[in-house]
Amino acid sequence: MINANKEKLQSFYQGNLQYEIPFFQRAYVWSEENWTIFWEHLLSELEAYEKGDNSEHFIGTIITKQKESRNLSENVVELIDGQQRLTTISIFLKALADTVSGELPNLKNSLENLLWFEDSYGKRHYRMRHSRIDAPNFLKAMETPETITDEDSSSILQAYSYFLKRLKDINDQKREKLKQVLLHKIPVISMLLDKNDDEQEIFDTINSLGVRLTIGELLKNYMFKESSLIELYDSKWLAIFENDEEQVDYWSTERSSGRVKRDNMELLLYCFLIIETKKEIRLDRLFKEYKLYLKDKTVEEKKDFLLRLSNLANIYSKMPQEKELVEIKFSDSEKRFFHLLENLEITTIFPLVLYLYKNITDQQDLLKAFALLESYLALRQICKFTTKNYNNLFIQIIRALEKPIDKEGPTSVDISSTHLREILASFTEFGNRFPTELEIKEAFKGSVLSNKQAGELLFIIALKDLDSEYSDSKTLSSKSFSVEHMMPKKWEENWGEPDFDELAKYKRKQKLLTLGNLTLITKNLNSKLRNQAWEDKKKTLKEYSSLKMTTAFLDKEQWNEDTIEERANLLATKAIDIWTW
Repeated sequence: MINANKEKLQSFYQGNLQYEIPFFQRAYVWSEENWTIFWEHLLSELEAYEKGDNSEHFIGTIITKQKESRNLSENVVELIDGQQRLTTISIFLKALADTVSGELPNLKNSLENLLWFEDSYGKRHYRMRHSRIDAPNFLKAMETPETITDEDSSSILQAYSYFLKRLKDINDQKREKLKQVLLHKIPVISMLLDKNDDEQEIFDTINSLGVRLTIGELLKNYMFKESSLIELYDSKWLAIFENDEEQVDYWSTERSSGRVKRDNMELLLYCFLIIETKKEIRLDRLFKEYKLYLKDKTVEEKKDFLLRLSNLANIYSKMPQEKELVEIKFSDSEKRFFHLLENLEITTIFPLVLYLYKNITDQQDLLKAFALLESYLALRQICKFTTKNYNNLFIQIIRALEKPIDKEGPTSVDISSTHLREILASFTEFGNRFPTELEIKEAFKGSVLSNKQAGELLFIIALKDLDSEYSDSKTLSSKSFSVEHMMPKKWEENWGEPDFDELAKYKRKQKLLTLGNLTLITKNLNSKLRNQAWEDKKKTLKEYSSLKMTTAFLDKEQWNEDTIEERANLLATKAIDIWTW
């Protein structure tokens, strides 16, 4: 590192300095909330300046890296961190220049000289050279701002319109003061790296301090800093991950991964490396794992890597999720499987799922494999078997699927639902085996699951009940239902048992938390039921509930431990019928 100093913004807008935003950087994403904060801070500093107060407003860190210039008229540095700030400031300065009234004859020229400079041949060079995503919109703001409309969706163009509205009604004297305050009273910490410094190490440090740059951004820069790979950027990266805002949003959408949220891009990269290496990969050091994986690869091997990654990304992006899973029916077996994964928050299985998508070409056999995995996960959840080893377990299954079935034929692998069934059936340890029928029946009587887990399992049972040629509608939305206790948790209010001792009360409290006492009702109905006595609750449920798992028991005169167990046995039978193995 050359140095790290407190700098005025003036120093970033002088001479022939140019800031090139490298490939890895995310698109410009600041919104009105950020622009408003910037504007209000600037006005606050202007007010302090006019009062004669000695005040400054620090706006963060800007990290640059020295770069070989293509010609002597340019002093090019890579803008490693701080592009959101400098882009916003540049757009603000352009809006400031475009609103001058002519009251100060040199103001417009002095502002534009901050945004670009001309060489001896009269060629204009912009201070900022944006990456491919933002370059057209940035140039539009610089060169043809009169064509910007309120319909433009680009954040850069919206920022220009935002500042234009705030600056159009002030006089040039105030514009000059705003310029001076911005350049001299809004300092940053400037870190300048030598061209031989490893910016990835800087990023790792930044990440450890909580300023999180995505794994995708780091990997993109790491790959495309090799000039021999640039030719693949458009087809194997831009077209897959950054072609439009919808794509960018998709890959940055977060999913639950255990206790942590991970975005789709990070999960894809995690899955890819597991499929490639067949070994456990730590998500918290994923980029370091990639550097190790790519370290000794040739250019041709790296090109092949980009091809395989883009192919897997296409598969990943087609997996059912979110909106596609809102309303489903039982026969939608693929969506049902992903509905279970999403609601039980099991993302550690994604490498295996993608591996099966990639290698099983027969659609029916692929669906059989998914149905088998659904049974495995659902039944183990019902029985509360451990999920702690799932990441290793699914990698173990991939290895087993790739193992040759003929010792004399090393390429004779069998990646099929039949082979998957054999692998799962071979597991005998508590940590990886299927539950027995007896364990499933006992679990329905005694397991206590979270509302989310129980709700998902009951939802699939409800879908199965509707899966009949006589049903008017076979689809349900899990978002419309919530879990209800047939016997309420506060049972003592209206379900009192005068002869119950403390032990009996304890046993009842445990029993009413089990699956036999849980059902699904519409969310609007939930508040209506509350702690109603059984007679009143039956009337309400008969009038408003339509799910068979509820209505089939509304003829019971009493609801107690015996009826809870009776219903648990029925639900267990249904579960065993659905989740076969």
